[in-house]
Amino acid sequence: MDDQIAIFIDFENVALWAEREFYDFEITALMEHLHSRGPAVVKRAYADWARFSRYREAMMTNSIDLIQIFSTRSGKNRADIRMSIDAFEIALTRPQIKTFVIVSGDSDFSPLAAKLREYGKYTIGIGPRGITHDLLVRSCDEFIYLETALGETVDLDEQSCVEIEEARELLKKALHAHGQRGNLPVLATRLKRTMLLMNPAFNEANFGYAQFNNWLEDNCDLARLFLKEMQLYAAPEDFEAEGYIAATPSGEQKPATLAGPLADRLLAPRMSLDDQYKQVFARLKMTQVDLATRRDVLRDIYRELRDHPGEASMDELLDNLEERYLAQGIIRSKSTLREISQLAFRQGAFDYLGQPASPYTRVSLVDEIDSEADLILRAESDFINAVVRSGLEIDFGELAYLLMNDRNQEDGIHALLDDLENRGMIVYEDDRYMLPGASHVPFVDEPALRILARDIEEVIIPESVRPGVESARTLAKKAMLQRSQDFAASSSTYLLACRLQWDAVERGEEGATLDDLRWYMASYASAIAGKLSQVNRDYAGARPYYLAFFALVQEEDPLWARMRGLINPMLAYYWSNTGRELDINVSAWNLNMSSPAQIAVYAATHSNPDLRKLWHKITSDLAQINPGVLQRIVNQLMLNKVDHPENARVAEQIDEILMESSLA
Repeated sequence: MDDQIAIFIDFENVALWAEREFYDFEITALMEHLHSRGPAVVKRAYADWARFSRYREAMMTNSIDLIQIFSTRSGKNRADIRMSIDAFEIALTRPQIKTFVIVSGDSDFSPLAAKLREYGKYTIGIGPRGITHDLLVRSCDEFIYLETALGETVDLDEQSCVEIEEARELLKKALHAHGQRGNLPVLATRLKRTMLLMNPAFNEANFGYAQFNNWLEDNCDLARLFLKEMQLYAAPEDFEAEGYIAATPSGEQKPATLAGPLADRLLAPRMSLDDQYKQVFARLKMTQVDLATRRDVLRDIYRELRDHPGEASMDELLDNLEERYLAQGIIRSKSTLREISQLAFRQGAFDYLGQPASPYTRVSLVDEIDSEADLILRAESDFINAVVRSGLEIDFGELAYLLMNDRNQEDGIHALLDDLENRGMIVYEDDRYMLPGASHVPFVDEPALRILARDIEEVIIPESVRPGVESARTLAKKAMLQRSQDFAASSSTYLLACRLQWDAVERGEEGATLDDLRWYMASYASAIAGKLSQVNRDYAGARPYYLAFFALVQEEDPLWARMRGLINPMLAYYWSNTGRELDINVSAWNLNMSSPAQIAVYAATHSNPDLRKLWHKITSDLAQINPGVLQRIVNQLMLNKVDHPENARVAEQIDEILMESSLA
């Protein structure tokens, strides 16, 4: 699309959502997505920028005009009127702008979208999946979920399974509509336009597809595909078309009720070893960073921390690097810089001077990092550590090719393994590298996970269930679909999947990875915690399972992105259950609308001293397990400290708890 576009961002709406959902909102990724649609000649973002000052540099780097919306009263998003007036003024005064983008999840913008369409403007809405009102979605010509626009990895869950089936029903309806008009076979691009008219939220990217044609191919049980003059056409599966060539789908036909890349996460056949490596690295979100960029950034991080130890936080350091690269004409987004720094962070290369580790804590290098080469070695060993943690064998040539672009660099892989072994991160036993521990499941003795290990050990596998990773994957999919309706059934199914995967890891079965085992265990912990607290009302009994979940789901771990949708509800119920355990009515806390940060304020400032004491205790327990998630809560509370002074007081309490935990 070559038409000029105008972009209007309700920044307060999307930034607050990102903070609540534990996302790092990167405006650069969103703008890169929108620039693919055409030249953006108007780019405006609306917020009280005193509250969102840490985003201002990235906004200005992307040439976005910052429109100040002053706070007049709390709890109200004030951007809607100003943004609507500006958008409509542009529509009336600049006829050359044909496409308008509204970035928000607020249904208040639905009249604006509808009116812009009346004036012949193509309207694209972008908003978070979980909070965007259907009224806004239906008012746009096209709607894109913000997570998709930001390039977040799509994962299979009960919601996406529902959306897969809704998209398939939409395909059948669109083909039926064209059949009633006598327009079959229909050009694939025209078919997609029809589907967007029926449901503006349809987007094949939501299901992991880069192109609509690929999505059609994976749904060939519903649509028969034809070629004519090098263009793809579609018709119902029983349609016969003269003069067209039947198109053969690439790859095997997927199951009728679950197709495509999402399903492949659970139902994929055994992959080659190099594909398994790539999958592990994809979870580290480093697949798009080339060797030269990775090492160049690590050298610059080393120089900054060597010359200015403890003077800035990592967040400030990366801001400075991004600005410096831009001045040199080098485009490196902050998200890319953060991903590179996370390699070194996960391998303990940074010293936070006695404070809890956080992007906003002053940082220096640990004593043993004496050179650029030391930091590069430490950071790149994270790739190998991820491979070992996943339970995969080491192919030196393949790893050298993936990490160093040269299969002959096997000595480099040996050096990374030696570094990990010297630091006690891995051991070499039984002719293979593994994490240190009593068995092939090295985290079996971690205190927070013992309750899960006990439950798994007690499982008796029914004779009707075939052992192995394939059965574990199938059961995990079934449990995922059960979770939204029946915690008891879901937890039982997940537990059986855990046992099958655990046994497969112990046997060294091909394709049996520790990462998948940890995924199933975290899912089981979430389901059994829900069963105990929401069904059995056993709040104290549920607490160890909440802690086990957060012991597994750490920010620096690939599970963080995979389980992100559960972090908010798990933390919200973990804290709100304190009130229920003491027979205190928590219905006024409005759990369906409240973030964990709000619930922390309710509990920490409640008039009942027993509740405050219990909240402090279980928050201290969480600080021992996962300080990172609590630091995120502190950041959320500080965003609203002006409108809500009590937020700052609770943030200080959590900071004190984190400090006590770090000294324990």
